[in-house]
Amino acid sequence: MKNTFTTPADFWQERDFGAKISAAFEFIGAHWRPLGKCLVYFVLPGALLMGIGLGLMTNTMWNRMGDVMQHKQWTAQSGSGSSLGTAFNFQGMGLAFMGGLLGMLLVVSTVYGYLRARLRLPATEPVTPAAVWAELRARLGSMLLALLLLGGLYLLVVFGFVAGIGLLGVGGEPSAGKVGMVMLLFVVLGILLAYAGVALGLYFPVLWLEDTDAAAALGRCFQLVRGKWWSTFGLLLVSGLIQSTMSIVFAMPQYAVMGGKMLQLPGLGSDVLGLVAQTFYSVGLLFTYCIPLLALAFQYFNLVERREGFGLRLLVDELGQPAIAARSQHYQPDEEGEY
Repeated sequence: MKNTFTTPADFWQERDFGAKISAAFEFIGAHWRPLGKCLVYFVLPGALLMGIGLGLMTNTMWNRMGDVMQHKQWTAQSGSGSSLGTAFNFQGMGLAFMGGLLGMLLVVSTVYGYLRARLRLPATEPVTPAAVWAELRARLGSMLLALLLLGGLYLLVVFGFVAGIGLLGVGGEPSAGKVGMVMLLFVVLGILLAYAGVALGLYFPVLWLEDTDAAAALGRCFQLVRGKWWSTFGLLLVSGLIQSTMSIVFAMPQYAVMGGKMLQLPGLGSDVLGLVAQTFYSVGLLFTYCIPLLALAFQYFNLVERREGFGLRLLVDELGQPAIAARSQHYQPDEEGEY
């Protein structure tokens, strides 16, 4: 029987590695229409901003590279620092960075806000953008605190690397012992970063799906991943590869535009076409991030069920209750449908 993912017991289940990947795609197949509508409402603005920024940046860069490839004159003025900003279009780079950051925050919030709304609403009630927006507003403060917390941890890591490099310059010429100590420090930090990075993959599922704050969610994700680090790492790797492979399809138009600009082919060298291609890629890139985000969510459900049996308790509580009538996915003759 196909899982429709409408009740909490459909989510809180123990699943093996392949079942977690399959559950992510089954969820998308069952909820593609309401989830897609929410992505359009909340994620599309950030994707458009990111695409416009990438288009401005790459148009300038590829046009300049096309001029060089066509053996046009590269004067001293063209290579001066005054035109460096024009060559790389830092305004476009800034727009792309802001749009990418905003888009990633919105896609994470939308996917997990949708899951939270689905768990809260009755099985017969569909998830609407208004319901997801209510979840986003309620968790806005937690998301901001989470960003500050993760940003602070990132700065601590950077400081550790800089301090390690600085040890080489203390006390004159670097000796073999100092170099060895710094290399050992880098190895230890690398191992710790790898472990923490995989554990933090569960950070946002914990933050969104449990009624906890940003600091408590940090400890909770490390608690859940204990003993299951390798399976979580493998899930991140496989789902990330699937997402990257699918995003290549959305990157094809920008490669065509890049070739057209560098070879100065008629029709493919249009800056407008470059903006459209980069926007298409940005939308596809952010929308396909649903796959690893959902895979991590089902890993969270799996780990919680293994440790705490939450889904089993839900099934026990439902014993003796009348079954919920299944909601038809097709419109009835007296229904107008969606526009």
